Amino acid sequence: MDADTFVARLDVMQALDSFRVYKQETFELMGLKPGMHIADIGCGPGDDLGKLALQVVPGGSAVGFDLSEAMLEEARRRHADVLSLSFRNAPANELGVPARSFDAVRADRVLIHVPRPQEALKEMIRVTRPGGRIVVSEPDMPGCWVASSDYVLTGRIMQSIAESCVNPYLARDLYAMFHDVGLRDITFSMRSVSAFDPQSVNKILDFKSVLAGMHARKLFTDDEVTRWITEFEERGRTGRFVAGLPVMIVSGTTQD
Repeated sequence: MDADTFVARLDVMQALDSFRVYKQETFELMGLKPGMHIADIGCGPGDDLGKLALQVVPGGSAVGFDLSEAMLEEARRRHADVLSLSFRNAPANELGVPARSFDAVRADRVLIHVPRPQEALKEMIRVTRPGGRIVVSEPDMPGCWVASSDYVLTGRIMQSIAESCVNPYLARDLYAMFHDVGLRDITFSMRSVSAFDPQSVNKILDFKSVLAGMHARKLFTDDEVTRWITEFEERGRTGRFVAGLPVMIVSGTTQD
């Protein structure tokens, strides 16, 4: 997927009310105040961090880390006027900054794509000051669903989407991971992201590519593909479409 397509997908997600609700919860869990220094791991085009940066002025700073230089270029373009905001190219498990650099660190929908998520979490702890906050939110990809009368076929499609992630089940392990690395004051919540516009969901999940790949592997017949797409579109026309995704939010405090 090219950078422009991925940014467009992220923009669609950002526009969903239920996405904004769970994101706001992650913001509040960071406990931000003016003068704090914060980081967002896997910041993408920087829209979340742009909002967070406003909560730490005056005197504070916000740094976004991402592995994609294309994402960082877009972030710098979108937020060029925010002086307290900067962006760095770095992998989640090796941020390249001194220990105890930040008062709070956040990662959203990142660790499911990281080959060694435990190392990334330990790196987040390393760069956080004693008593600082770490907040991670991850989607439970196998729990992603789309309403359809063909439960079996839809289940196979959604499973294929889940398996495109490096760690599709990671959200279910987050709570234990926070315990295992020694964080304290751990909180856990699960929020449901829902959508009623099939075009938005299609942009996010890219059913066309998923179905084409599954069809090429002979997991679907032509008739099955046609039938599934027809119902998907019909539900949209008749206002009967809905899709959902559970998101796990875990926060913790580093040891003093």
